[in-house]
Amino acid sequence: MNKRFDSLDRHYKIIDKLNTTTSTLFWVNAVLSISVFFVGEYLTAKTILLFLFTITTLSYFLIDNYLSIFKIPQVEDRRRVHLLTNSFNVPLDNERTNMYYNNDIEPSLLKLGANIFENSLFAERVTHEMAKRERIKVGIFVIVFVIAIMLRTTDIELISILAQTLFASTLIPAYLRLEVLHYKNKAISDCLHDIFFFHNQGTINENDRLSAKLLDCFVKYESAKAYSGVKQDSNIFHKINPQVTQEWEKMKRDLNIGSD
Repeated sequence: MNKRFDSLDRHYKIIDKLNTTTSTLFWVNAVLSISVFFVGEYLTAKTILLFLFTITTLSYFLIDNYLSIFKIPQVEDRRRVHLLTNSFNVPLDNERTNMYYNNDIEPSLLKLGANIFENSLFAERVTHEMAKRERIKVGIFVIVFVIAIMLRTTDIELISILAQTLFASTLIPAYLRLEVLHYKNKAISDCLHDIFFFHNQGTINENDRLSAKLLDCFVKYESAKAYSGVKQDSNIFHKINPQVTQEWEKMKRDLNIGSD
């Protein structure tokens, strides 16, 4: 099997579709909540908009919580099993991947570290692109909110609607979790780079010390994913995959990862 294969792709596709749905529902809710203000004198139109707003808000709540509480953690648990299976060559389930982890190290804690190094490198790049997009979304709302406050003619009800959309929704918390995930993946990737650099130089040879550092990175990597509850964008991953793969291959050569 020479092509990349990941048995979890089908689960991630479902998550991608639900994420697209929640993103659409968020913007629909924002438009509906503001529209209610402008049709305040037309009771029939206001009633219809409030009904639609209630339905879309409930749908958003159910899908968003299903993703963050059940679906994403479930798939990440399976990914963790795949990671350990590949790292120690011990089949912990019946699912397999091919060309998801790319190093030639023999099954060991060192291979686990190399796998996490690769994962965190890709995750740092993907979340960086995702964060840039979310900054624009949050920035638009912040600018509109600030302008509304500065204009004395703006009705206080409209300001309260904008404030509720901006601060009482999941918009800012989700954005902050994404930024934290990006920062932590970068820190983990940099830390593992240093570990493999010093290991290659022969300055970290003690098995216990090296094992402790690698396990620390493993725990930090998994806890960062669990804390954020963020599903990385598959489209961005496939877009940047060739470039980051070249970067990973260069790092492996420079650090002698997988070399005798």
